[in-house]
Amino acid sequence: MPATRAETRRLQALPSPNALQVRSALQRGTRMISAAIRRSGLKPSVWRLDGLPSWSWWFLALAFIGMKSWLTSGGGIYGNIGDSDDLTRLIQVRELMASGHWFDTTTMKVGGDAGMLSHWSRLIDLPLVGLISLFSLVMPVEDAERLTHAVWPLSLLAGLLWVMFRCVQSVAGDRAAGIVMALTALSPFAWYQFSVGRIDHHNVMIAGTVAAALLMWSRPRWTEHWFLAGGLTGLALAVGYEALAPAVALGVLATVWGLFDRRNGRAAGAFGLALALVFAASFFTTIAPSRWMDIHCDAISLNMVVLVSFGVAGLLVAVGPGRGWPLSVRLLVIAGFAAAGIAGFGSLEPKCLAGPKGQLPALLNTIWLDKVAEGESPIARMLTGSFAEPLALIAFFVLGLVAQWSELRKTRTLADIFLFAVLGIFVGLALWQYKYVSYASCIATVPIAIAISRLGMVGEISAPTVRVAALVLLNQSALLLFTGIADQLFRAPNAVAAEQKANAGACSKPDAIRDLAALPAGLFASHIDMGAYIAGLTHHRALAAPYHRIANAIIANYEIFSARDPESAAAVLKQQHVDYVVICRGLDGPPSTTPEWKGTLRADLVNGKAPAYLVPVPLSNPHSLYHVWRVDRAAINLPLSKAAASTQ
Repeated sequence: MPATRAETRRLQALPSPNALQVRSALQRGTRMISAAIRRSGLKPSVWRLDGLPSWSWWFLALAFIGMKSWLTSGGGIYGNIGDSDDLTRLIQVRELMASGHWFDTTTMKVGGDAGMLSHWSRLIDLPLVGLISLFSLVMPVEDAERLTHAVWPLSLLAGLLWVMFRCVQSVAGDRAAGIVMALTALSPFAWYQFSVGRIDHHNVMIAGTVAAALLMWSRPRWTEHWFLAGGLTGLALAVGYEALAPAVALGVLATVWGLFDRRNGRAAGAFGLALALVFAASFFTTIAPSRWMDIHCDAISLNMVVLVSFGVAGLLVAVGPGRGWPLSVRLLVIAGFAAAGIAGFGSLEPKCLAGPKGQLPALLNTIWLDKVAEGESPIARMLTGSFAEPLALIAFFVLGLVAQWSELRKTRTLADIFLFAVLGIFVGLALWQYKYVSYASCIATVPIAIAISRLGMVGEISAPTVRVAALVLLNQSALLLFTGIADQLFRAPNAVAAEQKANAGACSKPDAIRDLAALPAGLFASHIDMGAYIAGLTHHRALAAPYHRIANAIIANYEIFSARDPESAAAVLKQQHVDYVVICRGLDGPPSTTPEWKGTLRADLVNGKAPAYLVPVPLSNPHSLYHVWRVDRAAINLPLSKAAASTQ
């Protein structure tokens, strides 16, 4: 960042009305914290954020997040395996290590006889294989896997935190950079996807898009930064289409910036070129030539390569040979290339024009997708009576937007307009679906940290104490505490729901799932949320797991448990070659009491009633959470024969 821009961002001699309002709101809290500091006997210099080397704040933030996620994850590095996505990723990594088949991402562990052709990128599998192989040189492979569950997400987090630190430092100085590290460490929604155990692709997408946005904001004239930002965005998009909306937002904003500020045309072109090159390279190195015409709407495919290539080509023409043309002509050029790209995209697979879910059966939405937590809206959750979490998020996002708007009014730079637009779009996405909360939370910490770094004295309270107080009071953890208290005061605690949630979580605990490991290998029909754990922690296979690529298997699993007569369930069990049916009361019990499930096989099994062709299987642990039945293949033909006879 040129020195002249840094000068424009210095705190004005006279406090603005916004600053006065913030100070007034924080005065009571700062007095309390100041009194606590005086009672502690520590010297004021101990509490100064300027007192440590600037880079140490990056290290302290990383160490704090690592230790907190380790200690609160349910057993630390050797007890935490993340969630079902992380387990399925581990299955995919194990199979790659065993077979060496780079292009074949099919796993038979879930999905029944058809298995699952995973849409997850080998670009994530490769470093995981490398880490496990490296650690296996000095420890058993199981320990190497556990250690990888810690090293990989924290390594990604270290890179993201470093980019955040350096970008804020270049714009607003060491103090703001230190505060953004502390603020991020105290904002769990910013880093929860980087916790110990998280080896799935979400953290890579978050790190790539957030880092890209900050690189573009902090160095608007540095073509190298924009080229790196484009590459990171292309990588995030190649890894998973959950990053599609943030990637499109960055691409559109980069294009607009390059068109309206011709000095940034070259940088915008570098962003687009790097994005297209990385995305195309990812396609050609991870998809076998024999599958180039096998178009999927939910993962990197030739149709998206075509769309990205045409879009970037239009941008390169507009900011290159056409940089001297009238703006209207340049916009028409970009629109023409985009239209051609959309036409090519749609011609390769028309269903993809409906979005990433365009190829999925509609029934899948009803029985599963509509209930996925990451697709839920914080606003919708608040309307159902759960206030604490959504209110804390909204408050934090509003703080970020107000802080950035205040900064923008002072600087009036295109860089700050860009950051405000990015934050606004990411906040909109986060309020639409929970999966975007981390993107918005990371970006929001930046303007809040800069605003805190510029706070001065309040009365007799020193500026460092005011900043510490603001940091303590305005982080996500504090906001969650405040809104949680308010929620408890104004809404009666729902102890039953909390107990149900705990019981459901117990069904997926590794120690519990291993009760099934002693049974002869077979295919399990179970609650969809148990499928990945059964497949990942035992030698069994699971018919259903929470992955849309096995839509038919999920529907078949649903038809088994929702069957209202023995014949219907028997037909699907036989067709899918299921060996075992299992229920866990924590997961299967609550649904069985609802009208939707009354009279179904699930309700009967929960109540201890099973058709004759399901034979109870005793488990070695008499206190096991599970009840298992073996499918008797001889007995299952009897109800099917009776059903056939009744139709004649």
